[in-house]
Amino acid sequence: MSAGPGNYQERGQTRSGRRFAQANVGHYRSVAELLQHHRRLLELESPLSVRYFRVGRDQGSLMQATLRFSVHHQNVRQSLLVHFASLFREHAEGAHTGFEVLVTFNAVLGTREGNSFSVFYGHDYRASNLLGASPELRYGDPYIVRTLADVARLPVRFDFEALANAHRHSFAQSGVRVERFLNIVYLVYRFVPPARRIRRPPRRT
Repeated sequence: MSAGPGNYQERGQTRSGRRFAQANVGHYRSVAELLQHHRRLLELESPLSVRYFRVGRDQGSLMQATLRFSVHHQNVRQSLLVHFASLFREHAEGAHTGFEVLVTFNAVLGTREGNSFSVFYGHDYRASNLLGASPELRYGDPYIVRTLADVARLPVRFDFEALANAHRHSFAQSGVRVERFLNIVYLVYRFVPPARRIRRPPRRT
């Protein structure tokens, strides 16, 4: 988050950042208590969320769309097609343009003693992370979607037990482990160049 030229502030230092951090590190005594406080994460899917971040002064914007689905969703592929159809209505298909898609997860982390649980979010707003998805639970490499047909290449089925096992060392330094996965999160990025300015003919005097 920027606070003016030459005055960068890491997320967590600003007022909105502190609110985000407080919501992100809540600890609960049981998984049931945690889920009671995070009911929205149990919804089958969330509405399409789109944000734009300005790049430089006149270079354009970076679009970030977030698609979140419950691990129990039965037809993620169809929902992805619907959401990408909406995105393509705003951003035309093209051979040399497209969306970059990162796949990550929201998960419940718990201590090995089983007395403290928290939500780990797939988004990562740390300045040192350029991809936007938390490396601890990111799934594979970025995918490129240039047409609706490319949506079929996005992964929608996961072996969550195998994933938890594969990421068992991701949180070793924190002394916690993945208890269960809550959501599949698709982070969709696209660079949007600045709108071309229409040159008006000079007025005749």
